[in-house]
Amino acid sequence: MSCFRRLAGVAATLALLATAACSGNSTQTAASGTDHNGGTLNIGLSAEPNGIDAAVVNQVWRTVARALSDSLVFYNPDTKKLEPWLATSWTESPDARTYSFKLRDDVTFHDGTKLTSAVVKANLESLNRPGIHSSAKTIVQGISKITTPTEHDITVQFAKPNAAFLVSLSRAYVGIVSEKTAKLPVAERQKWIDGSGPFYLSEYVPNQRIVLKKRDDYHWAPAYFKHNGPAYLDQVVYKIIPEDSVRNGAVIGDDELQFIYWVNAKYVPQLQGAGLTISKTLNPATGLELPINSSSKFLKDVRVRQALQVGVNRDELVKIASGGIDQPATGPLSKDNPYYSDQSALLKYDPDKAKSLLDQAGWSKIGADGIRVNAAGQRLSLRAPRDDAAFQVLQDQWKKIGIELVLDPPLAAEANEKLLSGTYDVAYWYASSPEPDVLRANYGTTTGSNRSFIAKDDAKGQELDRLLQEQNQTTDKAKRQQLVDQASRILVEQAYDIPVSNDVDVWAYSPRLHDIKPVGLDQYLIDAWLEKK
Repeated sequence: MSCFRRLAGVAATLALLATAACSGNSTQTAASGTDHNGGTLNIGLSAEPNGIDAAVVNQVWRTVARALSDSLVFYNPDTKKLEPWLATSWTESPDARTYSFKLRDDVTFHDGTKLTSAVVKANLESLNRPGIHSSAKTIVQGISKITTPTEHDITVQFAKPNAAFLVSLSRAYVGIVSEKTAKLPVAERQKWIDGSGPFYLSEYVPNQRIVLKKRDDYHWAPAYFKHNGPAYLDQVVYKIIPEDSVRNGAVIGDDELQFIYWVNAKYVPQLQGAGLTISKTLNPATGLELPINSSSKFLKDVRVRQALQVGVNRDELVKIASGGIDQPATGPLSKDNPYYSDQSALLKYDPDKAKSLLDQAGWSKIGADGIRVNAAGQRLSLRAPRDDAAFQVLQDQWKKIGIELVLDPPLAAEANEKLLSGTYDVAYWYASSPEPDVLRANYGTTTGSNRSFIAKDDAKGQELDRLLQEQNQTTDKAKRQQLVDQASRILVEQAYDIPVSNDVDVWAYSPRLHDIKPVGLDQYLIDAWLEKK
């Protein structure tokens, strides 16, 4: 489930370049002789996250979850390679079916229990339960056997090859928690977890605050970070402050807040002018994508779906919805994904072609309200589960070709379930893993979430599924790229997916805050420190 920042309805002229992982230079330069230790970092959130465990709820992998739990492996965003973390080493069989890990023997969870192979086994098994978020669940689909030959050795076997497994393990929603936490009912995992991260959960008051405190015994950070001991900060407090103006004022004042996420584009010049550091990071996976319900009554016809595809003016949408910060999508995957596939030729805005396709599909009559009507007198009206700046732009653009888009968002607590239920004609999704397998996770039918509700008698859809499954069973990089290219083309050409934009996360924070930077879109706090006022 996506949690797109609420974006401005008007374009803003920005002096910053939208580059991957770009931040102000003051953030990484420590003042000579400055004491890094101590202090409280206050972070403003625009909405209640509905939980603190990324395996259960979405988006907390970008905030709270990464501070609470560590992963078996670490994905280095600079080298795009995997490095040791809780696992000191690992082996992968040539057929990508068997993965063996050797674990550190000095790691403990906040509850005092030790990291063992049995704990990791319990973690992986816990992700295949009802209520676990689909991003986590798809990672463990297909596991046939988990063995623990010694206290610190574990082997995971798949029934079929799984080339994405290692990179997927680096994500926060596969963060390793204590055995007790892993076995908790899913609803309880939203409220409390014991992890092995540099911070532990001290307090969680829904709709008010989440308080994390430093673990003094932490000493197993990945080598990527600047130090291996406990975090410098004593405490991190996430404060729920829905109003943009209040959050902005608080971070400018630098007393109540020192950091805010998902900055509304129109406020960037104001915040930059106030002396705040602005950081921008390109999503390495998908960004705003629209899975199209190909089984809904109007969208079974590929021509209607294709009309939606070429009826999107992505340049205009990005300019209006994000002030030009986000990037127009040129394929199902972001340019920062190692398996990016350029499908821009199929994504060109062409309203005349869209109208022609709709005419061919039997929607040639235009009603008095500008919406197309078929021979049976049905209006071409589609439902979508969001009402924000981006969807309002889509609504306006599609109305120009004669399609009504009704914006009907569900309750936040029901959103993920509703998106997977087929309730909507046009949905949305968002992924952040630097792996092409997010496409299988989203659109696969044999394994995956089948967010486009591809029917078994849909020949193109079944070809897509074959390609998506095969790319995840292929270890040869060149061959895998070919499969991803073919799958990407079908996704776009058949309009099972409408890629809209690649989002760029914008952070704004006090110039007193140093050495805080995104790793992908995750926020790591191990090196962060605050200068005293």
